Amino acid sequence: MKPSVNKILTKLSKDKKLEKVELSTFSDFESAFDKANDGSEKIGLDLIDQLRKAEVKYDKNISNWKSALKFGNKIEEAYKELGVDVPTFTKNQIASCKAMIKEEQRYISAIKGMYGKF
Repeated sequence: MKPSVNKILTKLSKDKKLEKVELSTFSDFESAFDKANDGSEKIGLDLIDQLRKAEVKYDKNISNWKSALKFGNKIEEAYKELGVDVPTFTKNQIASCKAMIKEEQRYISAIKGMYGKF
């Protein structure tokens, strides 16, 4: 039994329409996927850039803390040579310098750990 020409043409017509819908849907998916992927990549690169800038700023600020600590150590030495106690406020500032150096070094370590996540 041979199918009629009308049935074949109808079937081809339906299949082509289906093919067009599938190709269109696939093309739309590819476009949406590429857009999302590019957006994700841009966000990651922007974040890495900002992390790097923060790392550099913390590194520079650690230098500032170390400079302040050197002056604080000189003050401690001068007080020690005079046989006088360093004022509590100054002791606290010197301790803060040491603490902030460690704290900002931890921030830098955490930032460096973030790079591997991208």
